[in-house]
Amino acid sequence: MTTAGRAGLQISRGEVPVTRRPLAARPLRTTAGALGIGMALMLMLLLNGLWSGVQERATIYEDHLDADLVVVPAETGSLFADPGVLPADTVATVTRTPGVDGAFPLRTMYSIVELPHGKAAVAAVASDPTGPGGPWSFAAGRAPQTSDEVALDRLFAEQHGLAMGDRLPILGHPMRVVGLTEDTAMFMTPLVFVTEQAMTEMLRAGDTTGSVLVTTGDPAAVADRLREQGLNVRTPEQLHDSALEQATKVYGSPVRLMVAVAFAAGTLIVALVAYTRVTEQQGDLGVLKALGATPARIRRIAVTETVILTILGVLAGVLLLLATREVLAWWRPAFPVVLTGDSVTRTAVAAAVMALLAAWLPARRLAKLDAASAFRSGT
Repeated sequence: MTTAGRAGLQISRGEVPVTRRPLAARPLRTTAGALGIGMALMLMLLLNGLWSGVQERATIYEDHLDADLVVVPAETGSLFADPGVLPADTVATVTRTPGVDGAFPLRTMYSIVELPHGKAAVAAVASDPTGPGGPWSFAAGRAPQTSDEVALDRLFAEQHGLAMGDRLPILGHPMRVVGLTEDTAMFMTPLVFVTEQAMTEMLRAGDTTGSVLVTTGDPAAVADRLREQGLNVRTPEQLHDSALEQATKVYGSPVRLMVAVAFAAGTLIVALVAYTRVTEQQGDLGVLKALGATPARIRRIAVTETVILTILGVLAGVLLLLATREVLAWWRPAFPVVLTGDSVTRTAVAAAVMALLAAWLPARRLAKLDAASAFRSGT
């Protein structure tokens, strides 16, 4: 039997690994293709993860309120963006309402603190030490109890060289650091915690408060009773939605545009890598066609090779993403990368569809050629 005959027989029986052989025969091209796909997928997941991180950080305080209801001024939509003020006796009014277990004053505001090397923006939280609304996780120390104490986000403290016992000026008043909190930073804005009494004294606003945190076993009934008294009542979930909406207005348009551009560019890069790879193999596939491979076999070889290359690219993308997350966590901890199942699934589906389509088109065109033309394309 001739060499060509033996080759045709082996192809038809599937004895020769014709799918894996082109990948192994050109390791540099295979590696470059996998890295190209991996970089594209990493970019897509990274920017999508950054947007998810922005959304998660924007509502981190509302997600840890540990209150059942919040009484806020009528004009308040977000605790930090437009906090407003309430009469101080609102706390007593809420406390007397049937079904209320506890009512605790709260003040929230953005502030600029003076540091030896410059200024820094923070989100100040002033809560009652006996109630909810204070820090929820500590790396060291405790929550503030007196009017001259403050607890800081640990990353903020490390960034600015602050330690336990140091003094940090809040509204011009030096406060002693008694606690370093963990995971208590909004997007690019760390939280600092003081007592509500301290903030009231610094603002000289003893006849007001910012809002009132309410604990109760029957939130729906208590909310109705408070509204009957003319008070504006919100749930932590509603405040979460308001904070998220506010963050989306500020950051949403540019970040989502970057995510969309990265998604489009990434899928096109995946498609280009797959298309180029299959096009490079047209000569080899043409020889196989001339030796008797069926059109279905040609398409199957091209698609299978692309699937293998895409899987290698996915593995490369995961490794690149993990490395990039570690670098960002060390270099820019204020920019968290949060991966969700939806983002991973959406990215994987888009990459797979584009890769398969890019492989199918040239293989389909080649499969339609007659054997003589296909053979000449490989010579």
